[in-house]
Amino acid sequence: MDSLLEELERMSVNAIDSFLDDVSEDDIKRWQTLFTMGHEEAKDKIQRYRIDIDRQRFSDELWHDIQASKEAQGHDRESCEYDLFCRSRVKSTPAPSPTSHSNNILRGLILGGPLDTPEHIQDIAGLANPPTTTTAESSDPTTSSTFCYITAAEEHLILQGLLNLNISYEPHFITINMASKDLQPTSASPTLGIKEPTLPQHRPEKSTDLVLQNQYPVYYFFYGTLAEPEILARVLELGEQVPVLQKAYVKDGKVKMVGRYKALVDSEVEARLDGWAFLVESEEQELKLRVYETRMYEVVRCDVWLVGEGGVVKGLTFRAAM
Repeated sequence: MDSLLEELERMSVNAIDSFLDDVSEDDIKRWQTLFTMGHEEAKDKIQRYRIDIDRQRFSDELWHDIQASKEAQGHDRESCEYDLFCRSRVKSTPAPSPTSHSNNILRGLILGGPLDTPEHIQDIAGLANPPTTTTAESSDPTTSSTFCYITAAEEHLILQGLLNLNISYEPHFITINMASKDLQPTSASPTLGIKEPTLPQHRPEKSTDLVLQNQYPVYYFFYGTLAEPEILARVLELGEQVPVLQKAYVKDGKVKMVGRYKALVDSEVEARLDGWAFLVESEEQELKLRVYETRMYEVVRCDVWLVGEGGVVKGLTFRAAM
């Protein structure tokens, strides 16, 4: 009961924080310096972090112990919590049952021990291909970590492989805080502007009318920070390569305030939203985008009108998960 009360109290404090006044310039400058962000990206990150009522927080005792050393590095309590608990935008959770696998839930495995490379994981679990690996972001190199994306079924194979080889090692599995994606092959769900996708008038005439779950390349429509080339390049880890964005627009959607930030939602009336289109080349790129947007968004289908070419393509975008 005590642990439940503590959890409710933590979420209550987080909910109160989500209604704080606009982000101060001091906070923005601190995050710019600590996390190498631009002004707008830092502001956006702070707002997103504050409205996540499920985020982890330090105990007063822990903060008392580390406060002096972390403040010497430029942190305040909020930025330090973000750095240590949210640097990879993942959360530790108990391992799920293999039968709980879903297309919109991916697991992660922190590399280490006998599972220190994707190739070793592939060999031990008997996977067809090595899993995709990414490095968690952190301003403190000593706390950085590398993990790979896996499904719940692959997690089961990894555990079974360790058991079969009599390897005594406890893997560190995590659930990744990313935008959900569950595109049904025989339904228009989920689609921007369609609230009742199961109605007959919304059923596609043929499967080619729909973007499929694992279809690449695929156009994504961006309307916020991801439409800024510098931020998009950093999210996709493109280095010096400049991402190619094309002017575009979508219909049946609008941007409105959701809590303390602007997000894309369905429009009740006919509407046009201008933005940018970007061709996502692979699942690896898409995963990085989904992790950036977090579980506060969901991937939905939409028609994307490409400005200048006069054409429309089947694409995807991130809609607020209401």
